[in-house]
Amino acid sequence: MWEFKFYSRGGQGAVTAAKILINAAILEGKFGQAIPSYGQERKGAPVYTYARIADGPIDVKSYVYRPNCVICFDTGLSDLAIDITEGVRPGATLVVNTSDPGYACPAFANVTKIDADRITHETLGEVPPNVAMLGALAKATGCVSLESLTQAIQMKISGKAGEMNAKTCAAAYENA
Repeated sequence: MWEFKFYSRGGQGAVTAAKILINAAILEGKFGQAIPSYGQERKGAPVYTYARIADGPIDVKSYVYRPNCVICFDTGLSDLAIDITEGVRPGATLVVNTSDPGYACPAFANVTKIDADRITHETLGEVPPNVAMLGALAKATGCVSLESLTQAIQMKISGKAGEMNAKTCAAAYENA
């Protein structure tokens, strides 16, 4: 079972990303949960979101405390004393939004760096980088296929905007 913990700031689209990810898993016949954690969220405030994907029913109904995959939308969260390595399992994967090619986090066995902000801004403009992060996540983990992910995106966002968001996801997948 994949257990994900998303670290982001309010307005970056992590809650929506988790929901789209789970819809992609369901399209593939898998089971999934998207678990947002709401509190004092406002634009820029730290936000935590959790998700699970499994091939069979998921009995646990709680936040994810021991993730095997962490998705970090903003490396600046460390300036707020937020530890993205908290509880990670040995062999865990990190998907991180960074333009720093030297970014490293030794607590993770696998680190996928993606400049999701740049990719998003080039194709969509000034919108959250969530679909780009999902493309990198799919490439890094194989938890869902790119095809299911782009289909789930277009189910959530209709028309030309959905097509452009799916294109952004695919671009991030190719660049991860």
